[in-house]
Amino acid sequence: MTVRRSRRAPAERSGRPVADERRTPGQAGPGFPALALAASLLAAGPAGAQTLAGAQALGGAQNAGQPGSLAQAAESGLAGPLPGGQDPGTFALRGANPVLQGGLLRAGGIARAGTRPRTLPQRRTRPPTTAITRQAIRQGTADDLRLRPTVQIPVSGLPDIAGAAPLLRRRPLDPLDPYAPLGIRVGGLTLFPALQQSVGYDSNPDRSILRRGSMALRSQGELRVDSDWSAHSLTGDLRFGYLTYPDNRNADRPDGDGAMRLRLDVARDTKVDVEGRYAISTQRAGSPDLNAQVRDRPLVATYGGTVGVTQNFNRLQVTVAGLVDRQTFENAQLSDGTFLRQDDRNANQFGLRLRTGYEIRPGFTPFVDTLVDTRIHDFAVDQFGLRRDSDGVTVRGGSSFEFSRLLTGEVSAGYLSRHYADPRLRDITGPVVDGSVTWAATALTSVRLGAATGVIETIVPGASGILTRTLVGEVTHDLRRNLRLTLTGTLVNNDYQGTSIREQGYSAGVKLDYRLNRWLGIRASYARELLKSTAIGSSYHSDTYLVGVRVNP
Repeated sequence: MTVRRSRRAPAERSGRPVADERRTPGQAGPGFPALALAASLLAAGPAGAQTLAGAQALGGAQNAGQPGSLAQAAESGLAGPLPGGQDPGTFALRGANPVLQGGLLRAGGIARAGTRPRTLPQRRTRPPTTAITRQAIRQGTADDLRLRPTVQIPVSGLPDIAGAAPLLRRRPLDPLDPYAPLGIRVGGLTLFPALQQSVGYDSNPDRSILRRGSMALRSQGELRVDSDWSAHSLTGDLRFGYLTYPDNRNADRPDGDGAMRLRLDVARDTKVDVEGRYAISTQRAGSPDLNAQVRDRPLVATYGGTVGVTQNFNRLQVTVAGLVDRQTFENAQLSDGTFLRQDDRNANQFGLRLRTGYEIRPGFTPFVDTLVDTRIHDFAVDQFGLRRDSDGVTVRGGSSFEFSRLLTGEVSAGYLSRHYADPRLRDITGPVVDGSVTWAATALTSVRLGAATGVIETIVPGASGILTRTLVGEVTHDLRRNLRLTLTGTLVNNDYQGTSIREQGYSAGVKLDYRLNRWLGIRASYARELLKSTAIGSSYHSDTYLVGVRVNP
């Protein structure tokens, strides 16, 4: 009797395991059609039949879903974007599925007879708060950092030492924060209103060399607007506050600022940006521009708008924008009842900006920015007989950047020149540095920096203008999910061109926010301000303590 020997597979002759070369039904290994492979398995006996049945079951699952190991991975549970800010369309494992780890089956491979993939228990690789925060950073919508069409106007009013926060970039809302306000839906818009009432003490409400402390009451309202449209975009931040001093009513004053921005997506590569802005502040009695005993602090109002068109030419982006701003000063009522005219300080500013950027790679776009503007006063000659109308040119070069969404911002440097109509007023020239940077140092800590340089108007005899430089910083750390600590700092340098007046100012503050729930929180703050000036009677320092309740309807 002749015993027929089955032909060995190439893998067996080479000493390699047969399982490594097997394929699912319909995908035969090298040199074997699918039917021959099935026949050899049936001839091997019960073990081969069991293996064949497992292969058919696996092949059916693959045909019903995704091909290969991707379907197996989908069945085991996939979720979450990959670490490092990769595309949300990619996936990372929740658990340790052996289909995608370690001793893997190859694409379309079959398991050994009687074995099942073993799934390891899930492991938490970092604290829950850290994981949630980093996931929020990855899933947040990033701004288009190639070129921001919003025009950064020159400083048009003397900056308040304590009010330089608008130079910082807008802080995004965390969609996974259980204490974040939900907002009010109005059509395609979401409104985030906020009301805050604080009480405390101010050691120097007048911000003058003569300190006269008083109890302080502050009321503030805010409104944040975000659109949820398939095309176009509308965003805004509006703020208005009022300080009341029961022991020094002459120091009562309002303050506020805000902007609304509309983006119209005209075409795929064309968009129109419209912005409206305002700022309200007051003059202090010891200011070199006022330097008089007044009953109430005179109001200073600045408002304007910008319209710009941005066109993309592949990686090249060009923006042309026009801007209009107006600044008005209220007449000051002196302590003897007379009035000090300030309407000769009212002025309009008209400007045209050209900005060109080239995206070298995603998240890194160098640009060149040129601003040409003119300032025209309501009165051609001021009360001292000087013609203060002027023309200016500012050229800056810099880049917007985004590195793994941990470091984002825009930094630029350049040169400015301003020429005045009156030859007795010296032209102003000098370097400029502007920027705004946000750094997510850790999952719980963020750092924001801002810088601005500009020329602002003055009425001081002999001074053509004030060359001002401002630097602000903020560090935020979440002590707990509902407890946030914020440290702030501001540096201001004012140089009255054509005179010997110099001012150095700084402010430092600490703020603690405790959120009880989504709509109610408690805030405590302390701020220290100091201004050193070469002008007589203009220096001051103050300390402010406030505790209040914040409501987010």
